[in-house]
Order: sequence, then structure tokens, then C-alpha cells
Amino acid sequence: MKASINCKEREFREDAKFIEVVEIIREAKKDEPMIKAIIEKTGRDNIVFVLNGRVVHPHEYETLQIQEGDDIRWVHPYFGG
Repeated sequence: MKASINCKEREFREDAKFIEVVEIIREAKKDEPMIKAIIEKTGRDNIVFVLNGRVVHPHEYETLQIQEGDDIRWVHPYFGG
């Protein structure tokens, strides 16, 4: 089954849960300086996940199933001034 993460198509198992996306992104971004700094200050990465235009809340990660053609996006806070 195919779904896109930030406009890049990716293959998933038919029974894949949203938590798999969360884990993939967090693992890929954990060493980025900004993410490290956010975790240092807050204890969390504060990455926001969006599925088909809707924010996915953390309590949904384990139960939400990925569907064919889903558009998954993620954003993290960017500090500046």
C-alpha cells in the first residue's frame, strides 16, 4: 500500500498504523540540531503530524490505520525572530 510523507511516496503494510510514521520521522530527525535543542528544552520533539489535512493527536497514533493514498505531513516548530 502506498501513502505519501511530505510529498514522497512510501510503501506500507496493509495493516500499518500511524505510529509507524511517527517512529520513522522521529528516528530520521532525532539528530537535527533544532530537534535536539527542542528536546533539551521541553523534553519532547514537538513534531506535529497531519493526515489528509487534519492534525493527528498523540492519543490517536496507536489506533489510526494508514490507508492507500493518505497524504501525511509533519512539521516542527521553528524559532526565530
